[in-house]
Amino acid sequence: MNAPNQVPQAVIDALRRGDKMTAIKLVRELTGDDLKAAMQMVQQVATQLQVQGKDHSGPHTTPETKGQRESREHTQDIMAGRRVPTVMPGDKGGRGLVWWLLIVLAAGWFFFGRG
Repeated sequence: MNAPNQVPQAVIDALRRGDKMTAIKLVRELTGDDLKAAMQMVQQVATQLQVQGKDHSGPHTTPETKGQRESREHTQDIMAGRRVPTVMPGDKGGRGLVWWLLIVLAAGWFFFGRG
């Protein structure tokens, strides 16, 4: 049962989705094999599917969303040096918000809390 045409369709579908865990569980249920044998069998079937060109899983077949594309392009721009990253390695966190909060609290105490 290690040729793709002898493997149940549910196992092949799980592998095409990239869900090896489910494929291994299905193989173990159907054959009664131990975990190691089921893993080896699933790996063989996955390799055969990839060689035959029947494996449609992966990042290149799923359409990229606008957000994913923008994130990828932003990361590529930063890595290529075309855009300065927002935070540089070694930067310390800004304390502007803390100072602003302290000033507001001091002003509130000065105007409203002294009396």
